[in-house]
Amino acid sequence: MTDSRELSTGMKYPRALLTGATGFLGGHLARRLAADGWEVHAVVRRPDGDPLVRALAARARTHRHDGSTDGLARIVADAGPAIVFHLASRFVAEHGDADVEPLVRDNVVFGAQLLDAMRAAGATRLVHAGSAWRHFADRAYSPVNLYAATKQAFLDLLAYYVEGHAFRAVTLDLTDSYGTGDPRPKLIPALLAAERDGRALSMVRADRPLDLVHVNDATGAFVIAARRVLEMSGAGHEVFAVRSGAPITMRELFAAWERARGVVLTAKWGERPLRAREAAAPWTEGTPLPGWAPSVSLEAGLRSLEAAAAESGDRPPTTDNRPRP
Repeated sequence: MTDSRELSTGMKYPRALLTGATGFLGGHLARRLAADGWEVHAVVRRPDGDPLVRALAARARTHRHDGSTDGLARIVADAGPAIVFHLASRFVAEHGDADVEPLVRDNVVFGAQLLDAMRAAGATRLVHAGSAWRHFADRAYSPVNLYAATKQAFLDLLAYYVEGHAFRAVTLDLTDSYGTGDPRPKLIPALLAAERDGRALSMVRADRPLDLVHVNDATGAFVIAARRVLEMSGAGHEVFAVRSGAPITMRELFAAWERARGVVLTAKWGERPLRAREAAAPWTEGTPLPGWAPSVSLEAGLRSLEAAAAESGDRPPTTDNRPRP
């Protein structure tokens, strides 16, 4: 169950169960944990023959979830994790009628199934991927969209398990992550495509703020959070911010791209309007994760990007195909 190598605290590397492991951030975390010596188990929805599942199986034992509460309870009991990393979620920037049920099913119902499966198995330690989208206008809680509201709903469920079943948990509210192999319809992959194709991009206004965290730094934050959870002496739930600490504007990102990659990208500034409740200022509130700081500079992260990304993700990440941070 454990590896002979140890964490810096002296604790041995435990067995971990990971959701979202075929997604971008979850995939990088699975690789990080396996490389560090953790025994990794992963909940997947895709069939065993899927290329992403086959690749994941090289570093983790995969457990296919049939969507049922009983099925997930069996998975958690079989895995017997010392800690669970919950990264699976469905993102939709601006939802339509058809998005309501999938958002609630994937972000709330699945989350409730996971928490109760953990309770039944006696696995009470959790690290959860939250979202800066819960903090519109820099407020403690003001959901940018329905996605953010479903993320909050999971936290409300978690509060019961913390108080009623002595769970020990850390939630990381992340700003935007980026890095090699990102298949999501987001800003950085859109810039890579524009670089490859030599085309101009329809963009929001040039002073739109961004806070970008490289995926290697983001996975490091999860490892630090896991250590914190494993060291907790009693029930509790802590929420921390994971952000670069150096927000930039869209125009500054384009300038950094030129410095890092030697490519001048053309932007049609202001051609795309801001979405409803889209942030006009960077998120600055929230308590930073103790012991964590970003180590990958923006220009170093941009230089390391590949020219193209492979498909990934447990579920369709969005129905909004406009570039987004």
